[in-house]
Amino acid sequence: MATNSGAISAIPVEIFAAYIVEKLRKTNPHLQFATDESGNVLDGSVVHIPQAGNSPSVVKNRKNFPATAVQRGDGFVTYPLDVYSTDPTHVTWHEEHEISYNKTDSVLNDHIATLIEAIGDNILFAWVRGLKPSAGSFVADSIPAASIIRTSGGTADVNPEDGQTGQRLAFSYRDLQKAQAMMNKGGVPKEERYAMIESYQYQQFLDSLSTNQMAAFQNSADLANGIVGRFAGFQILERSSVLAFTTAGVLRVPGEALAATDNLGSLCWQKSSVAKAQGDIKPFQTVDDPTYYGDIFSALVKFGGRCRRADWKGLIAIVQDVVPDTEA
Repeated sequence: MATNSGAISAIPVEIFAAYIVEKLRKTNPHLQFATDESGNVLDGSVVHIPQAGNSPSVVKNRKNFPATAVQRGDGFVTYPLDVYSTDPTHVTWHEEHEISYNKTDSVLNDHIATLIEAIGDNILFAWVRGLKPSAGSFVADSIPAASIIRTSGGTADVNPEDGQTGQRLAFSYRDLQKAQAMMNKGGVPKEERYAMIESYQYQQFLDSLSTNQMAAFQNSADLANGIVGRFAGFQILERSSVLAFTTAGVLRVPGEALAATDNLGSLCWQKSSVAKAQGDIKPFQTVDDPTYYGDIFSALVKFGGRCRRADWKGLIAIVQDVVPDTEA
């Protein structure tokens, strides 16, 4: 974005914003598989999603008149946009003019990559642990236990790099089939269903497939859009981290260190059941700052999302289960 010749010119906001949006799409393919409500952001900071009330009752061979008219009690699901901002980076004058590579470009790309990774992780978290208005503020509104499936495969060692210890039940293709059945039973549209599977669980899923299932899965891939295959009506994506829960079922915040007994999770959703909304995108810079003897750079992005349905239908978490005690 910058050059090594002379003073650094201002970064055009429009070019910066377009670059971030493109990187968001490529690095976080799950964001393109959610309902985009960026056009419904109020005052640059909050989104309201209308929720239809109960449908009218049906009476067969009505005999009593007049029928009672009942108002439909519509409501709203609301979520705020989070503000993601990077800590400023200082590039000295001699670094910009004397080193062999363009450090300004490197710094800006570092800010963008950090923002994009944080947004991608936090949107998955926001879909599962949303916020709802209460007494003029917002309180947590998490996915219910009824929307959580426990893994059912064989006993498998955890990945020690995640901070866990011991063993858990592995992720099986049958867990995706159960998620499919739950969505079918709940009347969730069968089109545009997706599953983001954590990398370690994804390998367990592959190991659970038969030879014929594996061949069909690999042939259904659409790698250009981040889809590694299709199974049980879900288009599958894979990510190094998706969700994590404590043994009490509390969601871990993205980036938070896991306890030895925590359980990893993956996420299934239908596109119309989850939302994303993008707000302001802005780079900040001070060029030739006399107190820093160089340039200062930082960046800010407003982004938010949540489950669009108050009943949480169309969103299912698949979470590691503990190995049953055979002596019990």
